Amino acid sequence: MAKYWVIGGTYQDTGFDKPIGEETKVGPFGSFEDAEQEWSKMAWQSVDDANSRYRIERLEEYWVVGGEYESTEFENPVGGSEERHGPFATFGDAEKAWSKLAWQHVDDCNYRYRVVEG
Repeated sequence: MAKYWVIGGTYQDTGFDKPIGEETKVGPFGSFEDAEQEWSKMAWQSVDDANSRYRIERLEEYWVVGGEYESTEFENPVGGSEERHGPFATFGDAEKAWSKLAWQHVDDCNYRYRVVEG
């Protein structure tokens, strides 16, 4: 599931490529419309500063989820909750992490990992 973030702040000049300090990152928002509301609020707060700018970015995250389960039905994780590894920016990066974890437990049939979006 894609998530939307409002990112920006004050920059050294109107090229907007060199922020003064860290850029502000607000979110995630589940819809573009929700992100747009926040963007509008932040943009209007800095409307008189030519070096301030905010933008909406759609970012996708991938996680590797799983671990050891009580049985091969993979319904009840040992300890009550699944492990979460990530986030990863691309499916390929998450798949590499999944492969590493899966191979570490290849001989134990109660371990299972999967890549999920969000």
